[in-house]
Amino acid sequence: MKVIGITGGIASGKSYVSSVIKKAGYPVIDADLISKELSKKGGSVYYAIIKTFGESYLDKNKEIDRQKLGSLIFNDKQAKGLLNSISHPLIVEEMERQISLAKSDLVFADVPLLYESGLESMFDKIVCVYLPRRIQIERLMNRDNISYEYAVKKIESQLSL
Repeated sequence: MKVIGITGGIASGKSYVSSVIKKAGYPVIDADLISKELSKKGGSVYYAIIKTFGESYLDKNKEIDRQKLGSLIFNDKQAKGLLNSISHPLIVEEMERQISLAKSDLVFADVPLLYESGLESMFDKIVCVYLPRRIQIERLMNRDNISYEYAVKKIESQLSL
């Protein structure tokens, strides 16, 4: 089995590339989707976030308030590092489980923070999805309905493409 990592900055087009690969019939493991699933009420990341950051990061339905937590981690490098240190091992464990269950000789994994997380060794090859910064900012502003300044801050919180 060959495992290909797909990475790139926020709003760079990784999801589009993954959709094309899925349409071709290959399995795609989605690290963001895994993160969201594990962050739902009852998930391992959910409990780790509550234990680390407290219940003030829950919304009225007792789910993780992603906007509030996102605001914290994009404004506080220590908090971001702490969140990554508690969530990434759990996400990687689930990615490895899904890869091991794949019934294909070629498996892809969409991993936005692949290099930041030091996951290069998990993959036989890595593809980086790239686009000009101006377009990346526009896409992120439109997708998330955020300001230019916040879009730039989110982009700059990741490694340069």
